[in-house]
Amino acid sequence: MNPSLKIFKAEYQSLLLDLLWSQWSALGVAGQTRAEGERVVDPEALLLLSCTMARYDPRLFDEMLDWLRANGWLINIMRLRRVLRTERFAGGRVLAAIAGLLARGAEAPKWKQLAACPERSPAEEELFFSEDGRPLPTLGEPEPGFARYGWRRGPLRHRGHSQAFRPTGNATLLLQLRALLGINVRCEIVLYLLTHEASHPSQIARDTGYFERTAQSALADMSRSGVIQVRRTNREKHYWLQPDAWWQLLHRGGQPPPKWVTWPPLFRALEQIWLRLNDPELHALDSMLQASEVRKLMLEVRPCLARAGCDRALSDDAQHLGESYLPVFMSDVKKLLV
Repeated sequence: MNPSLKIFKAEYQSLLLDLLWSQWSALGVAGQTRAEGERVVDPEALLLLSCTMARYDPRLFDEMLDWLRANGWLINIMRLRRVLRTERFAGGRVLAAIAGLLARGAEAPKWKQLAACPERSPAEEELFFSEDGRPLPTLGEPEPGFARYGWRRGPLRHRGHSQAFRPTGNATLLLQLRALLGINVRCEIVLYLLTHEASHPSQIARDTGYFERTAQSALADMSRSGVIQVRRTNREKHYWLQPDAWWQLLHRGGQPPPKWVTWPPLFRALEQIWLRLNDPELHALDSMLQASEVRKLMLEVRPCLARAGCDRALSDDAQHLGESYLPVFMSDVKKLLV
C-alpha cells in the first residue's frame, strides 16, 4: 500500500469542500471562505455535487438547506432533473430527501416530482460522515423527513442566516439573469453568449444542459430582438450576442468579464474521482496496482472533462509508467480544482 494516495484523499476532500463552500458563499450561504472569482456559479450542478460531498461536512449541508429554503425559487427544477439524469450524479436519493423537505413550503409544486424517491435503500443509512469517512451517529430524535428516504440524521435546526444573493459580481450572474428574465433557458443562453464569441444551438444545448430543440427554438425567437445575431455557416446557424447592447443593461461596474465554466460534467468527474478515492479497496493495493486503477479512473472521467473543456490540463499518462504515474495523477486532479 502506498500511503501517499491515502494522504491525497484527505487533501482532495478538503479542497473539494473548500470549492463548495466558496461557491455556496458566493450565492449567499453564511460562512467565511475565499470568494468565488470571475467564474459564474451553476446552482444546479453545485447542488448535485453537494448531495454527495456535503455529507462530509454537516454544517455545509445544513447551510445549503437553509439557502434553499430562502432562495429555492431560483433553482431550475427541469434543468436540475436533466443534469442529474445526463451526468448520472450519485446523490439522487439525497436530492429526493431535500426536495421532500422543500415540497412542504410555498414552492411545493415545483419540488414534488423531484421528491418522488428513485429507490429507497433496503436499510437506513447514516447521512453524515466524519472527516475520516466514518458514519456519524445520529444525536437526538431522527429527522422524519430524511428517514422517509432511508437516511438517519438528527433534527433540523434552521438558523435562517442565509442571505439573498448579491446582485453584483460575476459569480451570481446566472441568478441575476433568472431574477430579471425568469427561470428559463434564455438565461443560460444569454450567459453563454456573453462568455463565448459565437456558437451553434447544439453546442449551447450540450453545455447548458437543455434539449437541442429547446435551445434552438429560444435562439430563433431571441434573434428577432436585434441583440442576438445569427449567421449561417454551411448547414449550421451560429449565434452571437451584441455585447454593447447587453453591457448597457448589465453594466458590471468595471469588473472583468464573467468566465463560463461547464460545471455539470466537471462536477460529475470530480465526484467520480472522490468515490474511487473513497473506496477502501483502492488503498489496500500496492503502489503498482493503485497507479493502474487511478489511470483507468482518469480514462473513465476524461469524456466528462472533455465536455467541460478541462481535459487539456491533464498530463500524457503514456509518458509515466507504473507507479510513477501516482504523483502525476495527484497533480492533475489538483489542477481541476484551481
